Amino acid sequence: MGAQTRESLEAVAQHASSTKGHSVAHVAGLFQAGRALAAHPSLLAALADHGHDASQRSTLLDGALGSLDKASRELLDHVVGLGWSAPADLLKGIEEYGIRLSAGLTDTDVLVSHLLQLSRTIRGHAELQLALSDKRASAESKRSIVTALGAKSMDKVALEVAAHVASQPRGRRSSDALIDAARLVCAEDGRGLAEVSVATELSAAQLKTVQQTVVKRFGTECYLDVVIAPEIIGGARIQVGDVVIDGSVDTQLNAMRLQLAG
Repeated sequence: MGAQTRESLEAVAQHASSTKGHSVAHVAGLFQAGRALAAHPSLLAALADHGHDASQRSTLLDGALGSLDKASRELLDHVVGLGWSAPADLLKGIEEYGIRLSAGLTDTDVLVSHLLQLSRTIRGHAELQLALSDKRASAESKRSIVTALGAKSMDKVALEVAAHVASQPRGRRSSDALIDAARLVCAEDGRGLAEVSVATELSAAQLKTVQQTVVKRFGTECYLDVVIAPEIIGGARIQVGDVVIDGSVDTQLNAMRLQLAG
């Protein structure tokens, strides 16, 4: 990622936190614009071209997305007006802006839960993985698949975020893109995302202990994504990003076996 993109993503985060008065319909319009730009690489490249000033970019958008509502267009204009190191980074900026804005429209715990649950659903079904990774299928057809999956369980905000991210994963697996989206929602809420693998359900007291451990180790509160994994026998395995705290009984037993074998 280039320096210009990093600076622009920071600007997106700051602007999202201060933007008020938008609705899920406006975010949906922003996401729709992102999918439209992805379908027209030459237009995307022109919008990311440093040689085009704001007026020229606005003219390009008028011609391609003239039907976009005013509020969604204002959101899009903000992202397009920033500098991007590569055309694909502009799509990343649109996605991150939309996700961060969405975090302010609903309960963040609910939004994160929906995104992570859908990620697990996709990972657990080979046919879904194939359908969402099919390069011949359009983003809109993939979006329809995700919309059908979440229509009964998700609210409008979660459904818009999930459908956009899973249908336009930008080189990632759709399931991984959903986890990234959940992590971004947590970041907008001032938290991290921790996956906690345990053998059985945790009590409220145990959850509190895990949260205290996470805060002590990482210096911030985290959304705890508790995953039941009977194979670890007991204890807990906590992962935040690439860092793992492994206190599972399974790992301890394996370590003992290795010591005895040595």
